[in-house]
Amino acid sequence: MRLRRLDLTRYGKFTERSLDFGASAPGEPDFHIVYGLNEAGKSTAFAAYLDLLFGIEERSRYNFLHAYPAMEVGACLEFDGASHDLVRRKLRAGSLLDPSGRPVGETLLAGALSGLTRDAYRTMFSLDDETLERGGDAILQSKGDLGELLFSASAGLAEVSAVLAELGEEAGRIHRKKAQSTEIAGLKHRLRELKGEREAIDTAVSAFASLRAGLARASETYEATMAETAEVKARLDRARRLLRAHPLAVEQEDLGRDLARHAGLPRPPADWSAELPGLMVAQSRLETRREGVAEAIARLGAEIGTITVDEALLAEGEAIRSLVERRGRFAGAAEDLPQRRLALASAESAIAGLVDALGRPAEGDASALVLPAPVAGALRELIETRSGIEARQATAEREWREASERLRQAREGEERAAGADAAGEAELRAVEVVLRRLRQGETAARRRLAEQDLARQHRRVAEAIEALAPWSGDAARLRALNLPEARRIEAWRARAGAIERRQTGHRDRRRALAEAMAEGEARLAGLRMTVGAIDDAEAARLRAARDAAWTAHLERLDEGSARHFATALEADDRLTDDRLRQAALIADLRAAKARLDDEHRAAAREAALETEAETEAAALLAEIDEALPLDLGWTAETPVETRLDRIAGWSRRRDEALGAFTLLADGEAELEGLDRTAERDREALAKALARCGESGDGLTLPDLVALAEALLTRQTAEQAERLALTRRVGEAEAALATRREDRDAANAEAATWDRRWREALAATWMPADQPLSAVREVLSVLDRLPALLRERNEARRRIASLEEECEAFVLAVAGLCRRLGHETRPEAPEEAARDLGLALERAERARDARRERLAERDRLCGEAEAIAADLERQGQRKAELTAFFAVATLDEVNSAVAACAERDRIEVRRAELARRILGELRAASLDEALAELATGDLPAVEREEAELAARLDDLEARRQAAFGERTRAEDRLAAVGGDDAVARLETERRTALLRIEEAALRYLRLRTGALVAQGALRVYRDKHQSSMMNRASEAFAAMTRGDYAGLSTRSDKDRETLIGLAREGGSKLAADMSKGTRFQLYLALRLAGYREFATARRAVPFVADDIMETFDEPRSTEVLRLLAEMSRLGQVVYLTHHRHICDIAASVEPGVRIHRL
Repeated sequence: MRLRRLDLTRYGKFTERSLDFGASAPGEPDFHIVYGLNEAGKSTAFAAYLDLLFGIEERSRYNFLHAYPAMEVGACLEFDGASHDLVRRKLRAGSLLDPSGRPVGETLLAGALSGLTRDAYRTMFSLDDETLERGGDAILQSKGDLGELLFSASAGLAEVSAVLAELGEEAGRIHRKKAQSTEIAGLKHRLRELKGEREAIDTAVSAFASLRAGLARASETYEATMAETAEVKARLDRARRLLRAHPLAVEQEDLGRDLARHAGLPRPPADWSAELPGLMVAQSRLETRREGVAEAIARLGAEIGTITVDEALLAEGEAIRSLVERRGRFAGAAEDLPQRRLALASAESAIAGLVDALGRPAEGDASALVLPAPVAGALRELIETRSGIEARQATAEREWREASERLRQAREGEERAAGADAAGEAELRAVEVVLRRLRQGETAARRRLAEQDLARQHRRVAEAIEALAPWSGDAARLRALNLPEARRIEAWRARAGAIERRQTGHRDRRRALAEAMAEGEARLAGLRMTVGAIDDAEAARLRAARDAAWTAHLERLDEGSARHFATALEADDRLTDDRLRQAALIADLRAAKARLDDEHRAAAREAALETEAETEAAALLAEIDEALPLDLGWTAETPVETRLDRIAGWSRRRDEALGAFTLLADGEAELEGLDRTAERDREALAKALARCGESGDGLTLPDLVALAEALLTRQTAEQAERLALTRRVGEAEAALATRREDRDAANAEAATWDRRWREALAATWMPADQPLSAVREVLSVLDRLPALLRERNEARRRIASLEEECEAFVLAVAGLCRRLGHETRPEAPEEAARDLGLALERAERARDARRERLAERDRLCGEAEAIAADLERQGQRKAELTAFFAVATLDEVNSAVAACAERDRIEVRRAELARRILGELRAASLDEALAELATGDLPAVEREEAELAARLDDLEARRQAAFGERTRAEDRLAAVGGDDAVARLETERRTALLRIEEAALRYLRLRTGALVAQGALRVYRDKHQSSMMNRASEAFAAMTRGDYAGLSTRSDKDRETLIGLAREGGSKLAADMSKGTRFQLYLALRLAGYREFATARRAVPFVADDIMETFDEPRSTEVLRLLAEMSRLGQVVYLTHHRHICDIAASVEPGVRIHRL
């Protein structure tokens, strides 16, 4: 697929903009540089191209100028041998259209893109600084693994190592051998905890009954203690209340005696006590204020009588203030007039001097000498341009002579070059064809890589044979070995695993049975201790003793045998009664005995089965030893799994060694074929050179290539020189014609100047033959004349104005003095104005002072009236208070109010004490409570309170002990779990088992996926290693300017590690290279990956966005050369804002097309 044209109709910052990449020529590079400054829209154009292919994104960031419904991007795409004009708009469905607006199916582009998605295209077929840096980091993460690097270069995915590492870490979090912190280990630990919890609460019926009886006893003890404690607390509380009430009754009696002394006092309103102090203070304050106000009124009356106001002067106040303001201007004008007259005289003298300098002393009016502005401007312009016109005339004449000389020299050089001999075009074309075939064939590079590959294969063969030690030999002997097949090894492994599982199962079951038997023995002994001597054996013994005593009694029938029989019969009956009472325990004892016997039999059976499995394992080892044709160095103690691993490993290394032998033979054959190809190429090139007159006898192919390149370079240079000479003759002829036109134009310009100069002088008072230098000086003098004329006129006008101002001020002062009857002083008007101003200020101050004192006297008179009214109200209130208490003064009223307040406080305190006494004794009335206190024995109550407090402490300790015992009994009973605790534990155990199963399946999926991915990378490496490695090696060598000769690989167990071959002969791991070199290595791998893709599938445009920011110019040149070569397979577009990149690209590939944004 190819992008012919990109239409940025309405997208981002663009409106109706188009990038035309033109048509591609078959066999020629399709290389394009898009150049634009920062923010010119290069990245926007690439985003528009992706949106065209895959649809405008749901939330596009390029709608800042055009709204979503208006966004549109179009293109002309070439694929399948035809051109397709398409338009993409921002629509939910049917967004791909043809030019007429009809919908086009998305399958059209999907087929052209070979199924690529937006992310896949951006990842695989575009490069920028960020992806280049991520690629360099990926080389570090992969530690140089060849498979990962080749895949990431082809797919553009730089995170392969990180993804694989993350899969491994996640699997490790689920399960690791012997690890305690994994998910499965935690679940197994929880299973063990659940087992212990279940065993702890799974209790027998008899023990449960005993726990319930213990709880009942503890509860009875606790309740009895609580009842006794409550009784003692009630008695102690009664005694303490009596002790608290006794001092309260004593205090109430004392307060009653105090209250009797205040009998007969009246009860004044409550607010009098607060009002009385203010009333006493207010009367004194009002009397003092009345005396002060009277004194102030008398003083103000005296002051008002002494103040005199000049009303006539105040009436002329505005006129006087105006004169005072004009007095400053009058003084300034009087002082400024002499200076103004001096300035006028100076200006007139300067004007006379200028007139004399112009040579016009007889001119009466100097202003007539001033030239009009247009005339003066024209003269100055002509003076300024004269020197330039003369310089252009001289320059044009000189350049015309020089152009004539260059034309003569160019024609002579063209004639000399025409006589030189040159090789024929057809012969040179033949040499060029052979060289191009050699470059495209890559024979030299392939031979160099083949030699490296052959050396590598020799090393691999040696390493493979060394890995087969102690065996040694060649490929034929190795192929002749008859090893067990993989299926047989896997069958052995399966049998060994089954046998080992059986052995492990038997051992585990024996261990479990041993633990169960120990527990059974302990349980049986415990039951026997609980039951006592009433088990079946004891019952059989007593029954036998009874039967023997009966037999002896039948034989003897005497008193002794009868007593003996009675004793035996009594013991048997007593045992029978005991066994009937404990029938349940005896049943448990029998069941435990039977279960123990079953466990003993099962243990013996497991031991026999374990011995049988060991016999099968020995037979399997013998079969393995017999089937193996060589000794792999194991002993009789070597486990079967280790033996099978060694056989499988040796077989795998044997297959690898055979593969290495095969690759070695293929490499030798390939090298021979390349040698034959190189010889044919050498002969063809030698013949082509011979036809051009160059002898190549005895030269190697590289020497012939150098000779051919030198010949082509020389012939190209000679041809270029001839073309340059011809071009120089044409340029010299054109330059001569131009210089002739310049000379004629300069002469015409000088004639025009002369005419305009004469016309300009004619409009002045200067003669027509006045020299240019004299005119320049006249204009310089005339520049100063207008300013002097303006200065003279301004001085005259200012002097007249100042004189008029002074005369008006003198007249105003004289008139005002006459109206006020003051003396007029024409010789000192300024002093008269000042005296009038001072007099006006004194009159205004006298008027203001009289007004202020009159206002103050009025205010004080009003205040005196208010004070008199307040004193009258105070007298009325005093009379009311003294009459209530039948006293004469306010001090006596104050003493009476204090006595009433004391009486009220005593009454309140007695009421509070009565309430507290009733509350303590809980009596119906105060008299009843006081009677109870009077009849009580206080010392006896105190002794009772002390005894009850001590007894309560003892009871509290007993209560806490009883409560603790009851709580422990409840905990023991709750631990037994009469509820569903055992069922819940079993449910949790089954849940844990299911979670273990899920974690194990997840672990297997992760590990299997990682192994499959690693295997796929190895397959990809083996498939693409040869072609991609060759291309990447050449590109890397070119980018590093020969610092690295190429790339190679090193075998490391089951992986291939990429290494760089230094120019000096050493090597360096990819992970050990510098950061910049890793960038170049990743770029070389990406370019090789694109070539690999383009040869296998339909090529699509490759876009690179300023990936050479950190590259110097030589490396940039090589990268651009590689991109130009890559553009022969598919279109390559490089976006840049560096102008020198365009120049380098043009020098590397003349056919590059540069587009400017």
